[in-house]
Amino acid sequence: MQALRQREHFIAADDGWRLSVLEVEPATALRGVVIVGHAMMVDRRTILRDDRPSLGAELATAGFRVLVPDLRGHGCSGPRAEVGGVWDFDAIVDDVGRYLDLARALDPRAPIALVGHSLAGLAGLAWIGRNPDAPVAAQVCLACDVWSDDREPSRARRLAKRALIRSTTSIAERYGRLPARRFGAGSNDEALPYWLDYASWARSGRWRSRTRGIDDGEGLAAIPCPTLHVVSAGDRLYGRPASALRFSAPIRRREAWYIGHPSAPPDLRMLRPDHMGMVTDPTMAPLWSAIGDWLGDRLRVR
Repeated sequence: MQALRQREHFIAADDGWRLSVLEVEPATALRGVVIVGHAMMVDRRTILRDDRPSLGAELATAGFRVLVPDLRGHGCSGPRAEVGGVWDFDAIVDDVGRYLDLARALDPRAPIALVGHSLAGLAGLAWIGRNPDAPVAAQVCLACDVWSDDREPSRARRLAKRALIRSTTSIAERYGRLPARRFGAGSNDEALPYWLDYASWARSGRWRSRTRGIDDGEGLAAIPCPTLHVVSAGDRLYGRPASALRFSAPIRRREAWYIGHPSAPPDLRMLRPDHMGMVTDPTMAPLWSAIGDWLGDRLRVR
């Protein structure tokens, strides 16, 4: 693997929370700045690794300056939930604005894109829906969905999702956080307010802020930039295509890649990663390369 130059930035969120962002310099002439975020219950090690191929390294090799944050409460952006860190989804959305500020400071003339896996993808969608004039030229959402009975056509999956929300919420309320590490569900625990946000969406069928009253589901129609939604035939629950593609349908300039399906681009029709495998499985290199090509077609350095 090609050695890529990295440096860590610490930036302050609106409320003073200290956020860690790794910058990976482009291996070739700059094509733009890409902010790449991770899923819940994990940290940026799912996006950028030194010991194996990764999405972050692939994009840097393709000529993008890559910024890889540890989302609030995860990895190096503590305090983490197990030591008393508390946050909600709105705070994670607000932090997107600070990542954009860093991107603009590093390369004032370069176009900016968001690439988000699962949670980070939702945060990007919410941010742009709330701030449609934001300087985002394009975004890629990997395995993103907000669960809703109305969008899930399978009765068995609806029942499974309801049961999972009930059980995990009960556990989170008992422990004061969702102890993902204790139960082998991930490497990072989640704060109780965030988990109550997540559960409220599934129970109500509406993607709406519990505390601010912002309807992010309605905000999807306000997103102006090209948006690529990548789903996988191998993602059988968390970002199941039958539900996820209905979720993102209101985005006016949405393009969907259903990998592992005959409708996918030819090089991606045989790939069937599960929810996490989309960013952690080295055999996904063709997908990561295709994402770089898609971004390159939509980002132009002025």
